Amino acid sequence: MRDKDDSKADGGGLLWTQLRKFVNLIDELRDLGLQEHINLPRIAVLGTQSSGKSSVLESIVGLDFLPRGDGVVTRRPLELRLHHLQENATPWAVFEEVKGKKFTNFTEVRNTIEELTDKTAGEKKGIVDEPIVLTIFSYTCPDLTLIDLPGITRIPLKGSDQPTNIEEITTEMAKRYCGDDRTIILCVIPANIDLTTSEALKYAQDWDKHQVRTVGVITKLDIMDSGTNAKRALTNQEVFLKLGYVGVKNRSQQDILNKTGVQSGLDIEKEWFSNHPVYRTLPKDCYGTDTLTHKLSRIMYAHIRTSLPEIIKEVEEKLKSVEERLRDLGPSLPVNASQRMQLMWSMVNTFINSFRNKITGKFDMKSMKQKIDKHQSTLSGGAKIKSVFFDLYKEYAGDYKVTNVLQDKDIERAIILHEGDDLSGFPTVEVFYYLIQPEIEKLKEPAINCLLDVYYYLEEMAHTIINKTFARFPSITGELMAIIQQIMGEERDKTKYIVESLIESQIGYMFTNDAEYNGKRTDIIPKADTGERATDSTKIYVKEMRARIDTYYRLIIRNIRDAVPKIVGCFLVRAIQDKMQLELAARLAKNDQVNALMSEPPSVAEERKRLTLTRDVLKKALKAMQRDPDLNVSYSQTEDELINDLNALKRENKKKVEERAAKTERAVNKMFGDSGAKKSDVSAADKKSKVFGNL
Repeated sequence: MRDKDDSKADGGGLLWTQLRKFVNLIDELRDLGLQEHINLPRIAVLGTQSSGKSSVLESIVGLDFLPRGDGVVTRRPLELRLHHLQENATPWAVFEEVKGKKFTNFTEVRNTIEELTDKTAGEKKGIVDEPIVLTIFSYTCPDLTLIDLPGITRIPLKGSDQPTNIEEITTEMAKRYCGDDRTIILCVIPANIDLTTSEALKYAQDWDKHQVRTVGVITKLDIMDSGTNAKRALTNQEVFLKLGYVGVKNRSQQDILNKTGVQSGLDIEKEWFSNHPVYRTLPKDCYGTDTLTHKLSRIMYAHIRTSLPEIIKEVEEKLKSVEERLRDLGPSLPVNASQRMQLMWSMVNTFINSFRNKITGKFDMKSMKQKIDKHQSTLSGGAKIKSVFFDLYKEYAGDYKVTNVLQDKDIERAIILHEGDDLSGFPTVEVFYYLIQPEIEKLKEPAINCLLDVYYYLEEMAHTIINKTFARFPSITGELMAIIQQIMGEERDKTKYIVESLIESQIGYMFTNDAEYNGKRTDIIPKADTGERATDSTKIYVKEMRARIDTYYRLIIRNIRDAVPKIVGCFLVRAIQDKMQLELAARLAKNDQVNALMSEPPSVAEERKRLTLTRDVLKKALKAMQRDPDLNVSYSQTEDELINDLNALKRENKKKVEERAAKTERAVNKMFGDSGAKKSDVSAADKKSKVFGNL
């Protein structure tokens, strides 16, 4: 609850004014439906069954409005949106599920919560994760948004609709809210249990690993065993929480039976703490509902302020993604047949351009809708094809010697075999052909594999682009892909024939114009050394044959390593690009099924409708967040820094208020001194009291 003195101490309510702006903005974003797409800041009340959560909430709101009873009372999450009104304004409330009705009777509010709970969760204590949204406008409450969660329950009630895994259900429900990094956890722990055994505190520590968004609330301090107290817990000396603990004294069951109101209960709480022999010695930020409310307000203000830039960024990224997907889906399908065909030709042209641009490496905005990964290690498009060309015959590069696979006796045998019945000592060219042709034959398979690798990659690329371009018409993609494969297959077969012919030409006719080879052919024969014994003529011929084969084979590798990529690039890659558009147009014109297949599945229309609604929500949310320049904050400040700034500002403003009050008091004393006052006049003290009452 926020009173008049608090507003003054905060320099005319500067914190509360700013907090109201931020909280109202977050509530507006929720009303727009942004919560369905982006997590928003909120406070979730976490606690076990009967830990006093509802009583804490009522004390914060300052009104008696929550259902009471035995067992599980909160069976649907209750989202409370609190709005502070001016002093003495009549409190009122509205339910999101009850359209057009304004509640001023909070007993009726309690009954409506019970009715809405029974309507959805059943009358037999069932628990469901469908929040009730209740907005309260009151001078007794702060500007906050809190969610009251069903208490974590271990055992289902007898005769209820609660399943046997009720503990798992309530825990998972709490985790869905409290596990969100943008949710402040208000962890409610009764004082009559050991803090180290608190289930709620354990879950809070699990879901808030860094302990930066958990506030501990210790309830039931007044029913602790005689001679015990929670001093160590309240002063953060037992289980440490970065944001600390606050102790509160809620109304007892007897107080509720005696119709003691929430406001009276808060007065009783203040008196109880001020008279308690232990708690009255503690710092005032350790106890009291007012302290808790102020603490939550400051934390929530800082939390929203630091979260807002990241929320804006997420909305912008989500909006970009949605708009890209809507562009992919395109407009609704035309009804007229000619318009459908026009649409199809437009999409075919988009496919052709994307296919061509992918190969040539040209930047194409229409085909570059996916995020570019700067660290992508795999190549694509033309770069991928070129890498296949570079890999061709890579193992033969450099000073490769094909005759390493031949032993001297193999070459000697070939020389003898091809002498026939002629005079020995004159090896023929047939020996050269006999030894080199099998090795040239081995070059055919790598060349064909190079062709097929490029072909399959082009086919895969075409399939990917077709599926993306015609995503809204999945029934036509199969027909289009069949036509494309037919066109590409024809060019593949033509190219394969040319590649095979190239290799056959190397086998069938051996010739070279290489000046280096022809100029040095006599140097290949070893020169006789007069200083050594005569070399065996057969060994000379073997060495000569090795040298000739290795040199000529390297020339072949050099030539076909360049020729095969040129053939594949010209007769397959370029030919497909040149012929695809004309061939597609001609074959589609002859295909009677295409027009019939130009129909959208219902799922595409539904997706377009859903994305359109999402886009509208995101645009409105972005506009709302950018509307007020006071809400534009930077990433530079942490929540701790913001809270410290707020506390410093509060102390500074409080000092100014005190100085202003002292100055006013001196002026009043001067105006209404006791010596100048007549008995018939209103007393100076009464007038002074009236003046200070208006400050």
